[in-house]
Amino acid sequence: MGEDSRDERGLPRCEAARERRGQLRGRLTAAGITVQDILCCEDRTGFVAPGRAEAYTVVLTRSGGYLRRIAGEEFFVDPSGGYLTRPGDEQRVAHPVGPGDRSTEIRVGAALFADRFDGPPVSRRFTVTGATDVRHRALLAAARRNADSFELADRLHELLDGVAESAGHWRTDTGARPGTAREHGRLVRDTCAVLAGGAPALRLPLEDLARAVGASPHHLSRVFRAVTGSSLTRYRNELRIRGVLHALEEGEDSLRTLAHAYGFADQAHLSRLCRGHTGHAPSAVRGLLADRA
Repeated sequence: MGEDSRDERGLPRCEAARERRGQLRGRLTAAGITVQDILCCEDRTGFVAPGRAEAYTVVLTRSGGYLRRIAGEEFFVDPSGGYLTRPGDEQRVAHPVGPGDRSTEIRVGAALFADRFDGPPVSRRFTVTGATDVRHRALLAAARRNADSFELADRLHELLDGVAESAGHWRTDTGARPGTAREHGRLVRDTCAVLAGGAPALRLPLEDLARAVGASPHHLSRVFRAVTGSSLTRYRNELRIRGVLHALEEGEDSLRTLAHAYGFADQAHLSRLCRGHTGHAPSAVRGLLADRA
């Protein structure tokens, strides 16, 4: 597809292409597992017609955000984690913040899925630690620099182990009455959608964020913790660090620029938070995500 058939974000202009699930940007297979790098081109803000999952998949989001409804459960997906599917799952997707999100879809066999993910998870949605997110992005960097199949398979299994440790940690507000729980869930989804707006949204004061979703700061903070098990501050910091990781992955070289863009006090503040969330300083992460060995 030529450059003149794309818009400024690199998305296909063709309506038929935009309505497809997404555009495959890269693919690798190792240890019987298929990994696809997907740029989603869907631009409808409401839920599209339902489809059925074709495989056992583990989907990790690297940038952007979107609503996903799987087997009746509705949640917002962003770079703090992803979701699981099983063959035959009815699923719908909506993009209230627009197209262009980037995800990694990992298709695995039934036995591997059962070994790592079967059981009673509270939600199909999961969060991952900063260290697991770095492993995820480093796997793609290793594939881009043509690492051998042994290394890729080893990295894949390490990544899946990290995801399995996190699966089920995103919880629902089970202590509330059904109507209240639905309202709390909506408030959290709306908050996630606002924060998925990128660096400008992640610099909003708490008062402005609460105003954007129609709640008081106190109510928003309390409900967010009750629904997700995480403080709003920690979740926001996770997204800020994931935004920095994605920018490094895309080739941004200036840590000072990134510190300013994501609202850190200075480069040292960014470094402290990145090390705390991922176990690595930003300069070390930059090396891990380099396309060259």
